[in-house]
This record gives sequence, C-alpha cells and structure tokens, in this order.
Amino acid sequence: MTSESTLAFIAAVLSAALAVAAVLRNRRGGAAWWFALGMFGLALDSVLTGVCLSVIGLEKLAFWQEWALILKAFLAVIWLAFAVTYSRGDAGESFRRWRILIAIACLLPVAAFVGFRGDLIQVLVRPNSTDLWISFNSAGKIVNVAILVGTVLVLMNLERTFRAAVGTMQWRIKFLVLGLAVIFFTRIYTRSQALVYSGHNNSLTEVEVIGLLVGCALLAVGYLRSRFREIDVYPSRAVLHTSITVLLVGGYLFIIGVLAQIVARYGGAASFQLQAFVVLVAIALLAVLLLSEKIRQRIKRFVSRHFSRPQYDFRIIWTQFTQATSSAIDDPTLCAASAKLISETFNVLSVSVWLFDEEKNKLRLEASTSRARNAMSDDAIEFSAIDPGLTKMRKAFDLEKIKDDWGRTLRQISKTQFSEGGNRAGVPLLAGDRYLGLIILADRVNGVPYTVEEIELRNHARQRAGSVSNHLGLFRARLKECRFHA
Repeated sequence: MTSESTLAFIAAVLSAALAVAAVLRNRRGGAAWWFALGMFGLALDSVLTGVCLSVIGLEKLAFWQEWALILKAFLAVIWLAFAVTYSRGDAGESFRRWRILIAIACLLPVAAFVGFRGDLIQVLVRPNSTDLWISFNSAGKIVNVAILVGTVLVLMNLERTFRAAVGTMQWRIKFLVLGLAVIFFTRIYTRSQALVYSGHNNSLTEVEVIGLLVGCALLAVGYLRSRFREIDVYPSRAVLHTSITVLLVGGYLFIIGVLAQIVARYGGAASFQLQAFVVLVAIALLAVLLLSEKIRQRIKRFVSRHFSRPQYDFRIIWTQFTQATSSAIDDPTLCAASAKLISETFNVLSVSVWLFDEEKNKLRLEASTSRARNAMSDDAIEFSAIDPGLTKMRKAFDLEKIKDDWGRTLRQISKTQFSEGGNRAGVPLLAGDRYLGLIILADRVNGVPYTVEEIELRNHARQRAGSVSNHLGLFRARLKECRFHA
C-alpha cells in the first residue's frame, strides 16, 4: 500500500463518519439522507481511488477506473438531489421541479454501464515514461461531460441556498457549503482535465483525495458548530441568473491550470499534488475569511476610523430598502425584507420583527433571521402584551435590563446563539403615538456597541419611513408614519 492510497482510505473513513453523524443527528430530514448517501458514495469513490493507486496491471486498473467513473456519475445525481432540497422551505416542490433532469442524469450512468461496459476507458503506458495514462473513449467523454455539468449544477444550487439565508441561518450552513464547494471544485478540475486531454494521469486522482480531505475538515467544523442543522429558505430563481459559481469555477481552473503547466515544466509531476494541496487549502482559508462576519466588520471599522469614510451611506441603504420591499404584499414579506436589511446593515445575526395585534392584545413574531419560516406558525412565538410597560416603551432599550415579566418572556423566546454577541436590544415600532410592534436585535458580531452614527441612521430612518407607504397597499398605508424611535 502506497502513501497516496493510504490518504485515500483515510478520506474514505472520514466521509463515512460524517455520513453516520448526519443521519444520527437528523433521521427525519430528507436532505440528511441524501447527504449521508452522498458521503458514503464519496467514501466508496475514495476507496476505489486508493485501489487504483495501488494497482499496477493495466487490465485491473482499467476495470477499477470504469467502476470509479460510473460511481462519479451517480454521485453527481445524488448530490444534485441533496442540493435542491437542503435547507429549502419548499423542498418537495424544489425536488419536483428538478425531478426530470435528475431522472435523466440517473439513467446516463446506467446506460453507460449496460451498453458500454469495458469500452469507456483504456489504460496506456506513455512513451518514454513509466506513468500510466487513463484514456477515455467517446462514451467515457460523454459521461465526463455529464459529471462536470452535474457538479456545476450542484454548486449553483448550494449557492442559491446560501445567498438566500441571512444572519444566524447563514452562519449555521456556512461550513457545510464551503466543505462541499471544495470537494466539488476539485472534481470539476479533474473532470475538465480529462476532457481537455481525453484522459489523465493515474496520479491526478490524488487531487480528488486531497480535496475530499480538506472538504471533510470543513464539514467537521460545520458539524461541531451546528450539528448540520437545516434552515428553511425560499431562494429566488433569479439567483441562478446572477450566480458566481461559473466565475469561481473559471478562476479556479485558471489558477490550477497555470500551476499544472509550471509544475510540468519546472517541478515535475511528483510535486504537483503537494502544490495543488497548498492551493486548495489557501482557497478554502480565503473563502472562510471572506465569509467571516467578524473579518468584514473589522475591515469596515478600520476603513471608517483611519480613512474618514462613514460606515453607512443613507442613500444606498434606503435604495436597498425600497428595492427589497417594493414587491412586498403582506406583513410577513415586508417584515422579512426589513429583518434581512437590518441584519446586513448592522452586522446583527439575529433580528426578530414582532407586530402588535390590537384586537388580541398580543405580540406575534412575523419575521426572524434566526428562525425558519415554517416555525413561525407555532403559537409558542405569540404572547400576551397586556403589560402596559411594554406597549408604552418609546425608546430603544437593553432587553437584559428589563426586570418585568414581558422582559423575561422576550429573553426566553429570543435566545442568543453566541455568548460574545453582546446584550439584546429592543427598538419599538411606532406610528406617531401608536404602538405597532417591536424589533429585537441580538448576536451582534463581536458584541460591538452601537455607535452614534448608527443611532443617527435610525433617526434618518424616521424621516424617510413615510416613503414606504408609496409602495405598499393597505399595510403600506398603515406604516406611513412608522419609524424606529431611538
């Protein structure tokens, strides 16, 4: 057994362990079973890679490489089914929209196995070299194209889910999405190499093993942070038209392609896997940093402090708010758009919008960046507001300092995710002297206190909130005078 095959078997064990962990954590979730099946498939694929790296005979290598190629095609189907259902509030409908494509993609490897088995791959010894070359016939190239397209679709759907999430919900799924992105980007590279050169060196499959190891490390972090808990988001189909997946795929292929040429000319093929590993780790770390709310907040504050640039541009924020609420037709939609904008503007992971029902004299949670939408129907997030101390609040307050019963109730319902997120703050929603509801802000990144500039932004919101009524029907007219009262 070689060192390369040992790494493959280690990656297989890690993949299988993550599959078991996901199922034990969430046995009822359909996406959890797709994830487990996909991780077991990756484990089996890694085992086949280890076998191929250990086999010397040409016929045996061709046999195992064909099985590995067919398995990769099935894996693309499994992970596409996972990507279109994972953390989707409309998982059933989303799967139905993709079911025909998934069925066609599932039939392709079956057809390749039945009709072209033994004629997908040829193993050759390159002239003046001892390296084994895996050459693909026409049917093998078609399977590679299908794998490449399916992998890109997987990444695009994961991107849709991630971009639709906000605040705490995005934090929960970040490392799972990053881990899978690393795994599939490496496979996009290896499949594209196989297509460009009509084959690849047997050692190139080591790159997939490296990608799987790095991806499993990120997935393990995701499991430790959130136990693979799902969220429920409803991504817009328009996100597909603005997807950055294709851009990232192109950039990755360019970087690795240039690296491969440099290594081939100066470093030799033996050092390529090590350098590819370094690039993979560097890209994964860069992605983690770019998606870190703490890093983004520190950069923004550094620029504001040292280059005299204001943290917030009122015109940009209100343009974003107008665009986000222009299609709102009911209370939940408007509240969800408002919660998302507040979360992104103030670096607050958990934003909850409560509306006051005068007839029932109750506060009801209409939108939150830390709760799934389907959980909003639970009566547990509606409570009595008969205490006059709550409805008479006219200024922002520190929820931790409220000793009344309603304060304890809100603290119990609005639980925090991070101990370093600072005190929870409440901001009453007012229309003149009329009490409309409440916004609770919790889990602020790094627990940074609110600045004078942010208080001024709330005051500016009071001056501009009347313009919302021009876009919203009956509910918009109701909020014509609505403002955040600092």
